[in-house]
Amino acid sequence: MDRDVAMHQMTERFQELYRRAMDAVEHAPDGHWIAASEFVFRDVFQQLMKEAYEAALQARIDAPSAADPAAFSPSERVEGGASPASG
Repeated sequence: MDRDVAMHQMTERFQELYRRAMDAVEHAPDGHWIAASEFVFRDVFQQLMKEAYEAALQARIDAPSAADPAAFSPSERVEGGASPASG
């Protein structure tokens, strides 16, 4: 997953979850705003944190790595060995 794609997806997810949290405050009965919405906010942001971390890890997994042999061109010289074209 591309980093910019992950950022875009998480921005959309943040907006969706934040709307849910704001709805909890908006619909909380008078005199019970905190009691009726505090845990919704906590749960929403815990969910967002979990999803954001998973997306970041997945982006790292999907990104080519210098340590990954598949990330190198087959015609490149490999340290300690000869180039496939030379020999």
